[in-house]
Amino acid sequence: MRFTLITIFHILLIHSAYANFDWNENCKQAYTNTIQLKFDIANGILENERSLNPTNSLVYLIENYADYLKIQISEEKNEFDKLKSLKDDRLSIIEDDDSESPWKLYSEAEIHLQWAANRLKFGEYFTAAYEINKAFRLLTENDKKYPHFLPNKKSLGVLYTLIGSVPKQYNWVLSIIGMEGNLDNGLKLMKTTIDEMKTDSIYSSMVEETYFLYAFLKMNLDNNHIDLKNLLEEIENSDYLLLNFAASRIATKLGQNDLAISILENRIKDKDCYPFHYLDYLIAVGKQNKLDSDCIEYFENYVQNFSGLNYKKSALMRISWQYLLMDDELNFKKHKNKVNDIGALFVGADKEAQNFYKNKLKTHKELLKARLYFDGGYYENSLQELDALNQKELENTIYNYLEFNYRKARVYEKLENTYEAINFYKQTIEKGKNETFYFSPKSALQLGLIFEKKGDKNQASKYFQSCINMQNHLYEKSLEQKAKAGLERLN
Repeated sequence: MRFTLITIFHILLIHSAYANFDWNENCKQAYTNTIQLKFDIANGILENERSLNPTNSLVYLIENYADYLKIQISEEKNEFDKLKSLKDDRLSIIEDDDSESPWKLYSEAEIHLQWAANRLKFGEYFTAAYEINKAFRLLTENDKKYPHFLPNKKSLGVLYTLIGSVPKQYNWVLSIIGMEGNLDNGLKLMKTTIDEMKTDSIYSSMVEETYFLYAFLKMNLDNNHIDLKNLLEEIENSDYLLLNFAASRIATKLGQNDLAISILENRIKDKDCYPFHYLDYLIAVGKQNKLDSDCIEYFENYVQNFSGLNYKKSALMRISWQYLLMDDELNFKKHKNKVNDIGALFVGADKEAQNFYKNKLKTHKELLKARLYFDGGYYENSLQELDALNQKELENTIYNYLEFNYRKARVYEKLENTYEAINFYKQTIEKGKNETFYFSPKSALQLGLIFEKKGDKNQASKYFQSCINMQNHLYEKSLEQKAKAGLERLN
């Protein structure tokens, strides 16, 4: 009898421990609604779960995930400051749980990762690095203990990919904390995880999240357009706003501007979804790439409604551009002068806008048209604008001369005239390598990609490294990360 009671007690203890990380239907539904940006609905489900199962620590992970997404989308510093105090409380509860569930270390790691991403957005780089290191070690330990736990593989895939493409100025951080990554292995791990999640009833609710993370890493760090086309087909009809966002960015990268606009205009419109104003900015950019004047309305909506800081300078610059294209000099100057009065300088597009405000050079209307057409994938239109220009006149201004050569190279590359593309890229590098404009480092990156595609590793490596070596220009970190990703692929 005593043996029976002890056995029953032991079983109850084990059950109680695992129940503290109970990935049940409530948690799955709350997680799904969180990914769909339906935070109020998710919170209601979590409150129900808390009353039914007060020891379920997964509630705190999902709550943290919602806070993370709110901060990433809204970019509100006040929200960041208000919510970050909850992080330690949630971690404390999870860390004190003595469960042997694979969710324990994973939950700790995810909370660290999510707050690292938030801290990076607001310039808390040192603390973010610490949290990334902590997350990496927790995930690595968890993977050894539970090698088949799919959520863990999703997050490890992200970290392997990002660590494998860290710009050189941050390599010292990785060496100190002993972190190593591999871009290709990270992306492959994420793709494998997606495929496994699709057929796994337990983790299928995490597929969309993993798709979203994979899409942005693949788009920014990998040059395989066939893979991107396949990925776009998989996600372009999603009813998740985050995947609408990702699909539109991939479509833009592939030169399918009309599709990008269509995806965003036909995106899920649900009153329960958290406002995602940045999508208005993207629609506006897409419309401007077609020279549609109604882009102004979308840019203005973004500036008025978005309470964060990023892309506001860029929006005003682009409104100014549109008035220039409409020959409205008064509104062109008016909105150009507004650039200095709003937003921040965290992202490359806003830095470009601030330089535009400071620049005393007259904006070249035809070069601007060529750029916009190119950005939209209307390559023949872009080439027509460039061919109509007098190249000799452009030589009087180094900025215009470099932009002309760079734009020509980009168009020829897209039109698969590789010979001319290479020539114009080389001219851009030769004339602009000592300038602070982005045309030369971007040309070096593109040459690296061209030679990588050709299978010429030596030339590819040479130009990727050349891109990295050029410093103090717009988009420096972004271009360097992509160049390093190229070097990683070559190795």
